[in-house]
Amino acid sequence: MKNDSFWLEAMRRTRILKPPKHAIATFGTTTLRYVLLSMVPNQPDCCRLREGEVTAERPKILTPDFWKNRFEGFGEEAQLFHEQIEKAYGEALKGLEYTFRNDLKTTSFEHSALPEVADRTRRVMEEEDAPRTALLEGPDAQWSLSVMKFIVDTSLRSFPGNMRELDERGLFNPEQRAQERERFEIEKLFQEAQRDRTRIPLLAERLKQAGLFMAYEDRFFALVGA
Repeated sequence: MKNDSFWLEAMRRTRILKPPKHAIATFGTTTLRYVLLSMVPNQPDCCRLREGEVTAERPKILTPDFWKNRFEGFGEEAQLFHEQIEKAYGEALKGLEYTFRNDLKTTSFEHSALPEVADRTRRVMEEEDAPRTALLEGPDAQWSLSVMKFIVDTSLRSFPGNMRELDERGLFNPEQRAQERERFEIEKLFQEAQRDRTRIPLLAERLKQAGLFMAYEDRFFALVGA
């Protein structure tokens, strides 16, 4: 049975050698590519290289089974270390509201020490200018936990920017959202009335209902007199 030491070793030995330039998007889905290097046990002059993609996505609906399905493609570790993950990240992880999916593409074996492979891989990544690719180092047996730590840490670093973007769009202010939606609908009615004058009475009524007739008065009468 895997224990706490297995988890702690993964957390201690996971390193981001080269972070991706792209942050996790506030809206929609972000897919980042990773190259994970691991020293092969009892073979210090060899290195295992895993390449894959990990995706962070904001679900449209949060269901009671959200946590159960939160980590996909990370093997049994995601379930076995449920409590350790919650303990390590606390309320921050709950606030993210992301699901994470790992897709391992290739695994290869390098007859070179890990530092040499890391330097060579970093140079290639810099030459290719791959802004969505990260270079990671982690223990061979716990490699999926290393990928999990990488995507969660990256999401947490993106979180302050995500919050600013949500706030700028008024998504933390229901009253502001309602006002913006109302003005959007009025703007749409103005455009319709310019094309079809039979829509002018409907526009006038909508302005009165919203208590915005005086705010749009000059524009409305300019439309009527056109």
